[in-house]
Amino acid sequence: MKKWKKVSAAILTASVLMVGIPAGVGAQENIPYIFDLSQSGTLKEGSKGENVKIMQRALNREMGAKLTEDGVYGPKTKTAVLTFQKSKSELTNDGIYGPKTHAALSLEFNTFGFADEVLREGSRGEAVKTLQKGLNDMSYNVAEDGIYGPKTKEAVIKFQQRFPDLANDGIFGPKTKNVMDKVLNG
Repeated sequence: MKKWKKVSAAILTASVLMVGIPAGVGAQENIPYIFDLSQSGTLKEGSKGENVKIMQRALNREMGAKLTEDGVYGPKTKTAVLTFQKSKSELTNDGIYGPKTHAALSLEFNTFGFADEVLREGSRGEAVKTLQKGLNDMSYNVAEDGIYGPKTKEAVIKFQQRFPDLANDGIFGPKTKNVMDKVLNG
């Protein structure tokens, strides 16, 4: 292959790969991180400090890890991180608290666990059950049956009416989800 063709192929390949980057970057920016990991990049056995303490607290709350929140990344903390990683198929199981593990734990800690799908009357399943649990945590008293029926829709409308930026349509879309997440975890 001639040199100009190799260069053109490399540029074309790089361009194709770059197209996906903005979506990934945008998704990362929306994660409500529990602390800024960018300074160290990773936490691992032997690490110490406030970020380790915050991570230990998050692991205790999300997994019942029963760690001493002392800011020391010891063998028990490594085991808890490894257990968390094993619970998420997208994570490497190495016991090192890196960017992907940080994003996954931050999402668990700072969100209610709502699915990234639009729910409306007629929807069914676990995502609806999670919504109903959230509504009940705010005293809307709906059945947690996984069926988005008229009472669930009515409860979502009542929630939406509390916030002027939300449409009072009874549809659990991205805006309603974000506001409800903040209310439940704020």
